[in-house]
Amino acid sequence: MLGLFRERALLGLVGVDFGTHTLKAVTLAGRAGKFAIESAVEVATPKGALVEHQLQDIERVGGALKSLRSLLRHSGSLAATAVSGSHVFSRVLQLERELDGSDLGTRVQLEAEQLIPFPLDEVSIDYEVLGPSPNDPARHEVLLSAARTESINGRVMALAEAGWQTRVVDVATHALGRAVLACYPELAAEGKVVALLDVGATTLSFAAMVRGEVIYSRLQNFGGDNYTQSIATFYNLPLDEAEQAKLRYNLPDHHEQDVTGPHVNALLQHIRRNSQLFCSASSFRELGTLVLCGGGSLMPELPAMLTAELGIEVLHPDPFALFAGESLPLAGQGPRFMTAFGLALRSFIPCPR
Repeated sequence: MLGLFRERALLGLVGVDFGTHTLKAVTLAGRAGKFAIESAVEVATPKGALVEHQLQDIERVGGALKSLRSLLRHSGSLAATAVSGSHVFSRVLQLERELDGSDLGTRVQLEAEQLIPFPLDEVSIDYEVLGPSPNDPARHEVLLSAARTESINGRVMALAEAGWQTRVVDVATHALGRAVLACYPELAAEGKVVALLDVGATTLSFAAMVRGEVIYSRLQNFGGDNYTQSIATFYNLPLDEAEQAKLRYNLPDHHEQDVTGPHVNALLQHIRRNSQLFCSASSFRELGTLVLCGGGSLMPELPAMLTAELGIEVLHPDPFALFAGESLPLAGQGPRFMTAFGLALRSFIPCPR
């Protein structure tokens, strides 16, 4: 992983999120604790260039990133991006509190050899001390993160094609958690589980955050494209027309019974299943709050529907409404830009080492 090296200074990092359908970028102006979103832009991802979160055509993506950069008000050359998918691994370790410096690094390396399901010479490893373990005061919780070096290098090379120097490569769920805490800082003190649900075009990302730290994440093949396909199939529409009907919410009568209701029910099944898997692997027994993000979260009334079915608080953050210094052309689309926003926030946060 790549890091920052200056305390609290605004490096002017551009947060760049690689999505299946669009490449998104966010820049900030100001300082830590008092900032505004300066710009938020997107361009289409070249078709077939990003498959299962892996770049397949760096040159074409680099060209799209050049177009993305030209839309920004920001002229800086430093970028933060993230990796996600099956080639990313995270685990919270319970290690002795007396370990520090090189001893801690050596111990984490030993743990990584046992836990990471890839050859270590093919991955980049990073770790962060989260603090004392709530279950054992003699131990610290240490977050271990790893990603295939190939995944990191592909993004770094594509950004370089557009003239950006990559200063941070984060894990997408951690960037999302950072964005959520910027929108709802009170969640950092929450001892209950805060579930983060990012509904993308092709994948559903579920993460659990406790006391401001993401401690669990899981990715599944389910997203907005499933809804589009259902619309196209049920109403015999071409996929592009079904996508536009979905985005404009200009659907035929009775769509609630035909396609929308079944899609929401499938989403609920995924949420409940992910909740069960998390609880079975941890000491927690239920979710306290659900935070809904991503393009697939923009379905009208979806937060209210999930609240009614799950019986818990469902939040739907819009960073544009909270932090936009001026009116942005993508007003109302803030939930789609949460990961890019969380990456831009790395402007204020140095790496722990």
